[in-house]
Amino acid sequence: MTRVKLDFLDQLGKFWELQGSALRIPVVDGKLLGVYALSKVVSSEGGFEVVTKEKKWSQVGNRMGYQPGKGTGSLLKLHYDRILYPYELFQSGVSLMERNAPRIF
Repeated sequence: MTRVKLDFLDQLGKFWELQGSALRIPVVDGKLLGVYALSKVVSSEGGFEVVTKEKKWSQVGNRMGYQPGKGTGSLLKLHYDRILYPYELFQSGVSLMERNAPRIF
């Protein structure tokens, strides 16, 4: 495991600890999810919102080596939204309260 990957996982774990929750790495297709790889692939595709809007989650799964057609894309989206997106928002300075606040137009 590279130093960058270890630092990323350490920071992610500390973030969830500060939220009062333990970081649990989910299993996808019989293997622990590579959250660092997921973060990098989604980022290279334009980020969570772009990948979601353009429905690229299956493509993300393919790039990560998952077999197509098993609903893996939806599962990756779910895990990204629960584990990585709050951390990403925190890193960018957006509070979780702002994210969950109702939008008034």
